[in-house]
Amino acid sequence: MNAKSNEMPWKLTSPTAAFTLILVAFMLFLGLRAHLDPFGAAKAFGLPLVSPEDAGWLHTKGGRDLAIGLALLALVVTRQRLASGLFVLASVLMPVTDALTVVSHGASLGFALSVHGSAAVYGVALGAALLKRPSKAKQSAP
Repeated sequence: MNAKSNEMPWKLTSPTAAFTLILVAFMLFLGLRAHLDPFGAAKAFGLPLVSPEDAGWLHTKGGRDLAIGLALLALVVTRQRLASGLFVLASVLMPVTDALTVVSHGASLGFALSVHGSAAVYGVALGAALLKRPSKAKQSAP
């Protein structure tokens, strides 16, 4: 079996790379915000903090977001388009779980869908675009 047959070219100037890097930047922002502005981050997430002592869950989430951003950045830098697509699609479970969590703790369904639902939709659309094979004409273009 030819190992090259599964490779998909990925230029860092392509729209999929740009949208993936936007996701990377957003995940890094969320991770840093959780540590630098826990009250603002918690409110934006949908589970406001009552006191700083309650920020343990948020620091965990912030660490998760930083790790996701850095892992996805590594996949982009090494031009691993297929792996990036699979990673993004697998990660869609997180905003879905986040939406269910905030709704079960009193946030409105509208809030959960606008914040976490939109993240899930972005992930599905981006993951599908990353997994889509470029047309032969685009592959052979200089």
